[in-house]
Amino acid sequence: MVSWLRLYHLIRAYRARVVLASCLVASACLLTLIGPILVERLLRRADQGAALATLAGAALLVVLAAVVQPLAAGSNAWLLGSVAIRVARDLRRQLYERLQRLPLAWFDRTPAGTVMSRLTEDVAVIQSLAGGQALAVLVDLATAAAAALWMATHSLPLAAVLLGLMLLYSVIFRRYAARIHEAAHDVRTQLDRLFCHLKDRLDGALVVRATAGEAREVAEFTRQFTALHEPRLLAARIQIDFQSLSLGIAAMGASLVFAIGSWQVLAGRLTGTELIVATALTALVFGPLSRLSELVTLFQQAAASLSRVGEILDYPLPAALAPATTSHSPLAGRVEFQRVSFAYLPDQPVLHDISLVIEPGTKVAIVGKSGSGKTTLVNLLLRFYEPTGGEICLDGRPLGEFSDEQLRRDLAVVSQEPVVFRATLADNLRYGVPEATPAEIEAAARGALVDQFADQLPRKYETIVGEGGHPLSQGQRQRIAIARLLCRDPSVVILDEATSSLDRASELLLQGALARLLAGRTTITIAHRLQTVQTADLIVVMDQGRIVQTGMHAQLLDDGEGVYSRLCHGLMLPAAGSLAAVHPRRPAAADLPESLSA
Repeated sequence: MVSWLRLYHLIRAYRARVVLASCLVASACLLTLIGPILVERLLRRADQGAALATLAGAALLVVLAAVVQPLAAGSNAWLLGSVAIRVARDLRRQLYERLQRLPLAWFDRTPAGTVMSRLTEDVAVIQSLAGGQALAVLVDLATAAAAALWMATHSLPLAAVLLGLMLLYSVIFRRYAARIHEAAHDVRTQLDRLFCHLKDRLDGALVVRATAGEAREVAEFTRQFTALHEPRLLAARIQIDFQSLSLGIAAMGASLVFAIGSWQVLAGRLTGTELIVATALTALVFGPLSRLSELVTLFQQAAASLSRVGEILDYPLPAALAPATTSHSPLAGRVEFQRVSFAYLPDQPVLHDISLVIEPGTKVAIVGKSGSGKTTLVNLLLRFYEPTGGEICLDGRPLGEFSDEQLRRDLAVVSQEPVVFRATLADNLRYGVPEATPAEIEAAARGALVDQFADQLPRKYETIVGEGGHPLSQGQRQRIAIARLLCRDPSVVILDEATSSLDRASELLLQGALARLLAGRTTITIAHRLQTVQTADLIVVMDQGRIVQTGMHAQLLDDGEGVYSRLCHGLMLPAAGSLAAVHPRRPAAADLPESLSA
């Protein structure tokens, strides 16, 4: 019921068009009913020897009804078609808006192919239903009811036949509708799997080619598509069975009406013209029921699709941030974690009782083995996830007191795998700061060394980059991400070794530029390289979701039993056969490697 209410609310926004379409449909329905009745009157008057002018007038009305009826039906189809297109647009917009607000935990559990399937396939099914099918069913049922009422006023036996057959039809309808709904849901589920498979393999096209997996992928795709056809064939078979029974009931009804009607004519209880009208109206009773057997599959598919999009639209949103304020004072950049804990899954914590204070303008490096919780810690600071315990403060204020706009303006992140959208280079640089001027964009581009390759692009900053656009190296993508950060002018910067994909010369140049541009800003770096760690004001060492050490490089290195020292020592060992004489616990700074595990 909730799903159908959702469709009702979507259609209600265009109630003026729907009301006009309903009037046109009612007119078409009335004209359909009037046709047989006018024919009956025409024949009766002819039997009574009416004047030619009278017969001509009645015949003209029959022709007029036959002409106006398709015009009204065509206008109705156009109106409802436009409503369906708008409903699909509104529903996709609602889904996309909701996706922008859903917690990242939802995306962790939901494959992108599933989301794409619901935005495309499911909405398309709902659009088909909104395109007048629901209204057409109501009109067909109204037409059948009106025809049955005429039967009841002229012949109770004929009306009893119709009632009995319609009750039989309703029992069969309920049985088959449930089976079709189940099959339709299976089709939608398999479509999700197929979309996920396609996206996964298209994203991994390089790996497929590198491993000569083309034939294997074709075979797997064929298997997936075959699996999709099985529930589709089942749904088609159920629909055909239902339609065959519906046609059988319709044929039985027409035969019984004609047979009983003929008996009543012979008995003098019904005229010949009334029998003709009754036979014609029988088609108006059972014709809609036959069409309903064709539409039941669409209704059940739409029910399944409405339920599936409802899983997105009804998913609970995270706690609302504070409302945005018109005035904004830049943050000083003080960050405080107060006994913070976090778990992605219940009873499986990944962070334990984290307490840490980062003063404004401090350059912090977070190091630790893979899985120690470094990325999770900064994701909590960005409020991508909510702590399951404790609190995080900025400048002494809990994160919940900041609006989403304020947080995104004052905190910026550059990941190790930067994202470049399919758009112009300039639009990528100003992403997040749409009001940035061309001068500000070019200044940020110079600061991140983007200008070194931007001037060589076909249309410079107006060149389309990203997927399907001008190809970019990983190092160029990282420069774009850094320039995007510089455009925003944040108070707190989070870097996931943002220069690791650059060549050595470019890395040194960019690190020098970043050191100048980020001076005075709080900078948190997930560190992978020794050079980054050595220049940090504070090193935070994490292990198994806990902070186990904090301090400066030399200070931590002096603790030969500490995790930091062991981490450095484990990475400095050269290849077998060329082992250097190195102290097992306290390596000299000059002998340390260029990178640290993260």
